[in-house]
Amino acid sequence: MSDAAPDALEQQVLAYVREHDYVTFAALHQHFAGDTREETQIELPGNRVIWAGAPRELFDAVLALLEQGQLASIPGHQAAYKRDGRVLDLPVEKTPPREPHAEPHWFPVLLRPMEAVLAEQG
Repeated sequence: MSDAAPDALEQQVLAYVREHDYVTFAALHQHFAGDTREETQIELPGNRVIWAGAPRELFDAVLALLEQGQLASIPGHQAAYKRDGRVLDLPVEKTPPREPHAEPHWFPVLLRPMEAVLAEQG
């Protein structure tokens, strides 16, 4: 992981997503942290895991960009993660549950620049 300041890392992540679009956390993880594995994860309520193992600073940068409305996350597919060389060893969530999962499930998402999403909406 680079020693970039939080704002600098956010700008690097934003530039990467703008350049590549439909970006998996696997691609971000590989690009910014290589094979680093940490005891971290992003999860949603209901035992839904978005991604695990990336440096906290990378997760913080993505979450900040999502909160600022510069990135959008959309449901993805496990195949995109396989293409990028990494998947989580969890059952893949097929549809959002009405009740929380008893065990963690992976909810793969893709990251997009918000301006691209808005442009498509007209």
